[in-house]
Amino acid sequence: MRAAQGKPKRRGLTAAAVLVCLMVVTLVSGVLVKLGVAYRDQVRVQERRLQAEWLAESGVDRAFARLAAKPDYTGERWEISAEALGQPASLAPEKGPSAVVTIRVERPSAQGEARIVQVQADYPPDPPRRIRYTREVVVPQTP
Repeated sequence: MRAAQGKPKRRGLTAAAVLVCLMVVTLVSGVLVKLGVAYRDQVRVQERRLQAEWLAESGVDRAFARLAAKPDYTGERWEISAEALGQPASLAPEKGPSAVVTIRVERPSAQGEARIVQVQADYPPDPPRRIRYTREVVVPQTP
């Protein structure tokens, strides 16, 4: 009988190379998915922060309007629904408002002093995802 000459058979080596390639592709895909999720979460936090800033600005405007109409205005808790914010019903919380803006007006101790308007916006109001933005404005006393 004659011994086989030439290249030795490498069937197992090819299967191992294919498995290694699949593992590398899986790892790279996993890292890309993880980066995508992290980026999405970061964008959502930035979106909530910007919305909280806008709500605080709206709270300041609301306080100015209330003070112009009623000089003894001391503040309020303003609850805003998802519909008022233009959110779809699927993103609205099950109970309660989608945002809460708390307005406080500190009265001066003497006449002629400025009043201080403090606004705190919580969006959304639930603590795990909440972004809190505060704004303080000095309003000069009108004679």
